[in-house]
Amino acid sequence: MDLARMELARQDWDSITCGCKQPARHLVELLESAIDGRPGALRALDGHAFIQSILMPPAPAVCSVVMAMLVDGVHPSQREEAMWAILWFAAGEEDGDSVDSGYYWRCFETIRDGLWLLYREFPNPEERAHAHLDDILDIVEWDAPRLAHYRARG
Repeated sequence: MDLARMELARQDWDSITCGCKQPARHLVELLESAIDGRPGALRALDGHAFIQSILMPPAPAVCSVVMAMLVDGVHPSQREEAMWAILWFAAGEEDGDSVDSGYYWRCFETIRDGLWLLYREFPNPEERAHAHLDDILDIVEWDAPRLAHYRARG
């Protein structure tokens, strides 16, 4: 199944204002490139789904696509970038001027709902991906004994 493409297609990208102030439709091509395994595609989200540590309106939709990529099986060249992007969504901040955004909590819930996908990636020996994953789990895992157990075995 190609869940990442299905998740990409279900979003109304034209109704989302991107961090670059344009309709977020242009992110579709970028995310398709990421799904296809193009290195650097997910890092190009900076300035669009988030600016520095501030989450932008496309963040929840993009986060759901990246989490769906984990279900499909992230291309090896994308593993570190995928964890990097998820960490940005997990550690992101709300813009104090956006009263109704809720971007952080929507991203957090998406990541938290995919907790077992993250644990599936945990034993991966790639250091950078593992370091990002460890940081993500510090944020989203509420069961400290479970996290300690996986860390001891990983």
